[in-house]
Amino acid sequence: MKIRYSRRALSQLASVHEYLQARNRSAAEKVTASIRSAMVRLGEMPLLGKATDEAGVHVIIEPEYLYRVFYSIRDHEVFVIRILHGRQT
Repeated sequence: MKIRYSRRALSQLASVHEYLQARNRSAAEKVTASIRSAMVRLGEMPLLGKATDEAGVHVIIEPEYLYRVFYSIRDHEVFVIRILHGRQT
């Protein structure tokens, strides 16, 4: 299934990378690659995530760094809504 990103999700992913890049270049690459890998898995298995309290929205947790990827399934696409670290609300 194709994966599409909201502007918000792309901005959040870029912010994660920029924040880590300033502190540890290697970590920035590892974390963003792990988040992207979780999203690729969503494209392969879109029902992998759990339903949230918001109708039609699911979440998958990137296991290594605990980022949460919120998404919906629309017109045979996985639409990534937002990306947050487990400590963020």
